[in-house]
Amino acid sequence: MTPPGAPEARLEAIERLLSAAPFPERPRPLFLAALRQCARLQARRFPALARLYSREGFDPDSLRREGDVLRLPFLHVSVFKESAFRPARPFRTALTLTSSGTSGQKSRIVLDAGSLRRVKALAEAVYGALGMVDKPRRTNYICMTYDPRQARDLGTAFTDELLTSFAEPAEVFYAVSRERPGAEFRFDLEGVLRALRRMAGTGLPLRVLGFPAHVLFAQRAWRERGGPRLDLGPRSWVLTGGGWKGDAGSAIPKPEFRERTAAWLGIPRANIRDLYGLVEHGVPYVECRLGSMHIPDTARVLPRDPRTLAPQPEGRPGLLQLVTPYLTSYPSFSVLASDWGRKTRGCACGTAGETLELLGRAGSSPAKGCAATAAELLAAGAPRLAATS
Repeated sequence: MTPPGAPEARLEAIERLLSAAPFPERPRPLFLAALRQCARLQARRFPALARLYSREGFDPDSLRREGDVLRLPFLHVSVFKESAFRPARPFRTALTLTSSGTSGQKSRIVLDAGSLRRVKALAEAVYGALGMVDKPRRTNYICMTYDPRQARDLGTAFTDELLTSFAEPAEVFYAVSRERPGAEFRFDLEGVLRALRRMAGTGLPLRVLGFPAHVLFAQRAWRERGGPRLDLGPRSWVLTGGGWKGDAGSAIPKPEFRERTAAWLGIPRANIRDLYGLVEHGVPYVECRLGSMHIPDTARVLPRDPRTLAPQPEGRPGLLQLVTPYLTSYPSFSVLASDWGRKTRGCACGTAGETLELLGRAGSSPAKGCAATAAELLAAGAPRLAATS
């Protein structure tokens, strides 16, 4: 039996899955081999998970067909906000990430070197397959989220810092920061507007990353202050994530958001994409040029009935169970999210596989997410602006 601290290089199926193209024509049997490896290793590293398997009568070696994934036990996402899972030794931490913003209950996940390397490779593969990696080209960035130098352990800060590696950074401006250690984080609207004016004059492409509420807020400020017409061109992008959550009153439909943002920045509507992910899960679900959110073959998304937890057929909504075998350092590789959505099949963009349609949060929760805290920062950072469109 492989000991808990075995080198990640021995996880051949997991490594092979992560090195393959993310959107094959058909689901790969390799996913099941990788999931068996992950489930076995996790049960050895986390006694609580082993006890769950025993209670449910589950054996990782039983994962032989796609339908078997439905029997994989899961933990609700709230468990990771309430419990600290410590892996059996020997174990070496490479990075610790937390969910949420500056307050409230937080999930805290631990990545070893193998999991960290794989999540970076997975993100680049997914974004690259959807035409969003342009590494040789120097690009400016406005990141409407936390400065990773001050919030290094926040999942959103880690994500945006990772996204700035997909095109060569020229200048990077982070809009949520604090003046001194221990001070509250604030959204710097004036800094965003100054950075946009400065970057628009360089002739370089621009990538705007962050919460959609912040992007819309900056749009309104630019318009109200008579900002000049922008023409940032076809190599500029807007990548949003985190949803509206605590700023739902400002939410607008996605087509309208794309139309407004494209007109504001002078970029194609197809270059305005949204993404979905959880710090507990780590797999990015990213929109294509047509606005469909694609599920990579390194994950499975299983909607479940909220009353019975029975799996839902294609097209029927449910709570989202998210499964991935890349994460060998923390027992959230099979997690039931508090998000509501459904799977569909087929997209005219040509990307193979299933797609995910998000339908919002399933009920209320006392735990605040990243976007909820971001909305509070937004309201505190620029009280002069109207909150209506």
